[in-house]
Amino acid sequence: MEHQVYQQLLVPHSLDALEVSEARELEAHLETCAECRAELVALRDGAALLAYAAEPATPGPEVRARILESVRVKRTGDSPGAVLTGRVVPLKPRANWNVWTMGLRLAAGLAFLALLIGLVVLWRREVKLRQEIVQLDHQLNNQQHELARDRDMLARQREALALLNSPDAKRLELAGSQTAQNARGSFVYDQKTGKAVLLADGLPATPADKAYELWFIPKGHSPVPGRIFTVDSSGHALLPEQMPVDAMQNAVIAITLEPKRGSAVPTGAIYLSTPSS
Repeated sequence: MEHQVYQQLLVPHSLDALEVSEARELEAHLETCAECRAELVALRDGAALLAYAAEPATPGPEVRARILESVRVKRTGDSPGAVLTGRVVPLKPRANWNVWTMGLRLAAGLAFLALLIGLVVLWRREVKLRQEIVQLDHQLNNQQHELARDRDMLARQREALALLNSPDAKRLELAGSQTAQNARGSFVYDQKTGKAVLLADGLPATPADKAYELWFIPKGHSPVPGRIFTVDSSGHALLPEQMPVDAMQNAVIAITLEPKRGSAVPTGAIYLSTPSS
């Protein structure tokens, strides 16, 4: 059977209305299908609520007579069958239900059960649909985040390309230190505007609590902190920057490993730097 066929058998199975062969085949399917097992539990819970909708049956007149006789004997000590001296007011018996009334009540009960089962099924489908919507929304947010990141990277690349082709651009090469011998980089800046870009490659991946920090060290002055950045899986970074005015004439460009939020002064080892003049 297909899965939809098994789902159609769940309602009659919850009411024990399946043939033995069908019930046996459905039970075998339930052992391997968690979704159908959960739906069957919900259907049986709904069927159980039907018992609370049924009105209690009224005992017949002969039952009432036997109960009254038993009470009289216990209270007065008279023998069974003795005539009562007190007056017993008979209770008005409820009208017996006819076949038509019983049929209507049974139909109403089945309709109520079908409605309850339908509500349970719809509720389960709504919960499942909401879960799928949340998952789709999460995927959409991730895709939008990746798209924004790609757009930012593309804008950086265009800016770097325009700067490299500028007639006023000056290029400084950065060499790896003993800490990162395979690292290399280039720092290109516009000598008029100070707009700059750092291209680094071969830098080791940073720990979770660390980040790289760019430094401008003008001759005879204290280091000026630049931007904080990380690298991708290949150790590559493309970082736009604005070069300080004091560093445009004669300064060393260096990169150190610092705490993730950056430092006011260099505290970590130097990974990349331009030659000191």
